[in-house]
Amino acid sequence: MTPAYVIVFIFLCAYVSAVSSQLQIQENGKISVRIGTTSGCSDAARFMAQIRSTYDRFKDFVNYEFVPWGRTRRDENGDLVCQFRAPDCWANRVHRCALHMLEGNADAQMNYMECEFSPPYPAFRQRSILCAHAAGLSVVEMDICIRTRVGDDLEGPAEELSREPIAVINFVPFIVFNNSTNRALHLQGYRRLESVICFALADNETTGITHCRI
Repeated sequence: MTPAYVIVFIFLCAYVSAVSSQLQIQENGKISVRIGTTSGCSDAARFMAQIRSTYDRFKDFVNYEFVPWGRTRRDENGDLVCQFRAPDCWANRVHRCALHMLEGNADAQMNYMECEFSPPYPAFRQRSILCAHAAGLSVVEMDICIRTRVGDDLEGPAEELSREPIAVINFVPFIVFNNSTNRALHLQGYRRLESVICFALADNETTGITHCRI
């Protein structure tokens, strides 16, 4: 390894270690990871690979929560205006409905979101509930959620959970660890999610996690 690469590697190790030291396991023995998405966002789609790999390795120690809202705002009439226009609003509503109906089933929620953020991006590009159907959800119940007050009631919580992260982090997908908005942790998590979580878990010997990599 050349001297320049050694210096860079040492810097990265020190940086990840410093950021990860801010992240600790909660009293329930887990780390909470809230991820704000919006259906038409290519950055969110690319980030799904990191989410998936981290979930597969550490799902016993991490609680994931997806918030399909992004930069959505309300106009003077209270109607939603989404970053990627009407298809984004409709697909985010589909995402919220599906996640709500899959609540309590972390594996199913993860598989569902991976489906929605993989080609052909069914809800956003095809106005389809294909991923919900693949997750075993009832087409009729999904339609009821999408078209009625059931779906409306899911907007408020997503809007509230996104308010502070969008103001502070100003990026989609945003990442909030342990319910605390921290831009430095978000940035490091976005670049190296698996490393950040691994080092935080390794700091607690009860997890048995070792051999973390940058």
